[in-house]
Amino acid sequence: MTASRSGGARGSVACMGAGPAGLLAATQIKKARPDWDVVVHERSPENVTYGYGVVFSDTAVRTIEFMTPSLGAVLTSQVTWDDVEIRAHGRRFRSAGHGYVALSRHRLLSELAGQARAAGVDLRYESPVELDALRDRHDLVVAADGARSRTRTALAAELGARVGHGTSRFAWLGTTAAFDAMTFIFEETEAGPVVAHGYPHGDGVSTFVVEVPRGSGGAREDTERDLGHWSRVFAAHLDGRPLQAKDPRWAHFPTVRLDRCVHENVVLIGDAAHTAHYSVGSGTRLALEDAFLLGQALGRDDSLATALAEYQRRRMPGVRELRAAGERSMRWFERAPEHLAGPAPRFAVHLLSRASLLPLERIAADAPALVAEAAGLSAEEAPSSAEVLARPLEVAGTRLPGRLVRERVPAVPGAGGRPGEAAYDCDVVAAGDAPDAGAAPGAAPLLVVDLGPCPRDPAEAEAGARAFAATLRAAGRRAGRAVAVRTGFAGAAKAATARLRVLRAAGLCDLADLAAPSDGTSDPEAVLDALETADAVRTALGVPVMLSGFRARPDQIATHVLAGRIDAWRVSGAE
Repeated sequence: MTASRSGGARGSVACMGAGPAGLLAATQIKKARPDWDVVVHERSPENVTYGYGVVFSDTAVRTIEFMTPSLGAVLTSQVTWDDVEIRAHGRRFRSAGHGYVALSRHRLLSELAGQARAAGVDLRYESPVELDALRDRHDLVVAADGARSRTRTALAAELGARVGHGTSRFAWLGTTAAFDAMTFIFEETEAGPVVAHGYPHGDGVSTFVVEVPRGSGGAREDTERDLGHWSRVFAAHLDGRPLQAKDPRWAHFPTVRLDRCVHENVVLIGDAAHTAHYSVGSGTRLALEDAFLLGQALGRDDSLATALAEYQRRRMPGVRELRAAGERSMRWFERAPEHLAGPAPRFAVHLLSRASLLPLERIAADAPALVAEAAGLSAEEAPSSAEVLARPLEVAGTRLPGRLVRERVPAVPGAGGRPGEAAYDCDVVAAGDAPDAGAAPGAAPLLVVDLGPCPRDPAEAEAGARAFAATLRAAGRRAGRAVAVRTGFAGAAKAATARLRVLRAAGLCDLADLAAPSDGTSDPEAVLDALETADAVRTALGVPVMLSGFRARPDQIATHVLAGRIDAWRVSGAE
């Protein structure tokens, strides 16, 4: 349908869901098109909410102030704090300078509902509706029906919808215990480690999400709904206060991805279109941004089809970064039991850097004592990135002079780095040339045997590794130095791990070198994915790990060296 801003065809819009996305979308559309009829249908009663607090970063608050000043004014009067606190192994670590605002979900929805009514939106609670009926009666249907969206299920093929689930189970709880920071709590139980995410949001209540990683039996069927059990598990952090639940349901977090968010006269927004894990606190921000941008698109173009196409074209790429960060953070918490095995300070740095390429100096500015302790220093003055990267690395009895490595091909006499350079040389040979490697006097302290791309099938990768074993054994013995095995792993992380496991078990892989498909890969998402894979390989094989062919700044590399995700980084000749 084509609608005119003045005197043209009268539009009719139905929004499914009276959550943040649906309410703000209805308001923005009504403001953009005052002559349109806009109605919101919500299955639940008004003033009934199932969550506790909603948290926004200070960056998100500034965005919301621009999108909807009245809501921004409400947020600036709510509970604020700057710190992240990590509690693990009986220790507490603080990192300042983050900036958060939180309010109760009830207050947020009440404010948005008030805005909608003031704009002339028709709000209908306890009003379940069916998609097909709405599509027939209205020119536009805005599906803001949440992470378990029925609309998305009905249009899954048309939207290219893919819905997965995290492996941890979680429950959204509350407590009257006070928190003054975004607090991550790790407690050991007889059944394994469990995690809690706590933060204040006003009304005398704090949000307290309890999460049980896969492999921890702390949330068996008979204890999941037992709030007394969880109150006892986290008693040291609750000041003797009990936990409470508006909805005691336990669930696996849904990960939602769409190829398209528009089909004919239906557009999906908010959690129906994408989710962001609660550990990054961005789901509601994305929902509000969706609503605002949809209203803008409909206000700019008289053609409904053109406006929806433009919204989809602009919005779909915009959500990917936060969605990816949320999924990366979700996987980190799922693997929390593995990370907990290390020293508490390093674990805390590992958590803070779980989903971004933070420079070490940024973390050190916010938590100098933590960074210093993670580096093994007694002083509170944190080491610089250069100092972290210059620390020697012991590999199979060979002392490598630092963490940055530069490739030298072919191998020539003259070990060590060039004068004045932070990186030192390594020799690289193809697997087929390995028997003749390393005999030259003055060879570099690290020999890298390049196995090339990895087959995608783990069984095939293992068989190939066994075939290489004799060759690598000869190379290692003749080299008399640390031997790294380089493998490609793009799209085949499990197979690459299987390949390296065979060689590690045979004593032929002193260091695992994970290589990018092409040298100089600098895309942040690719680098973060590689760091996550490196961390998993390091944990699974108990072997130092180096990344090759990826580009990042030295201060970013230093963060992940200190966190223990990687041990070395091969820089290109251009760096």
